[in-house]
Amino acid sequence: GSIEIDSELGVGTQFTIRLPLTLAIIDGFHVGAGNIDFIVPQNTILECVDLGSLNHVQGQSCVNLRGEQIPYIRLQELFALAPLPESREKMVVVQFGDKRAGIVVDVLHGEIQTVVKPMGPIFQALKGIGGSSLLGTGAVALILDVQQLIGFAINKENSRNGSLLASTQE
Repeated sequence: GSIEIDSELGVGTQFTIRLPLTLAIIDGFHVGAGNIDFIVPQNTILECVDLGSLNHVQGQSCVNLRGEQIPYIRLQELFALAPLPESREKMVVVQFGDKRAGIVVDVLHGEIQTVVKPMGPIFQALKGIGGSSLLGTGAVALILDVQQLIGFAINKENSRNGSLLASTQE
C-alpha cells in the first residue's frame, strides 16, 4: 500500500492511505450450497435458523420469523447448483441498512477470517458475488454481496405479489 501526506501551514494535514484490495481481511461466516463454498460477511448476519422449522407463506419464498415476514433466496437456485443429498436447509438472516432477507444454504461451517480477492474482469457481470477467497483447504470460496442478494429476494417477492394481485383482480 501507500501513504500520502499533504500538509499546508495554517490549514492542516491530510493523510491518504491506500491499501490494495488483496489485503482486505473480513470476518465472515463460511457456508455451503451444493458443492460450492461461500462467505457471508459477518457484519451483515443477524442469525442462522433451520428453514424447516419456520412457518412458510404459502406459494412464496417468504417465512414468518417472530412476526416479521422475511423474503429469502436459495443460493442453489440462484447459481443453478446441484443439491446436496439429505441436507436440511438452513437460512442465514442478513440485514443491510433497514432491509432484511434470508439466504438459504445447505451447510453452516462457521466463522472465518478471510482475505478478500477481487474478481477478475471476466466475472464483473456475476451478480450476488463481491469477491473470492482461498480457504485453508485450498478451495476457493465466493464472497457474497449481501446488499445485492437482499435486493434479489425483495424484488422476487414484490414481483410475485404483483403477479398474484393482478391475477386476483382479473
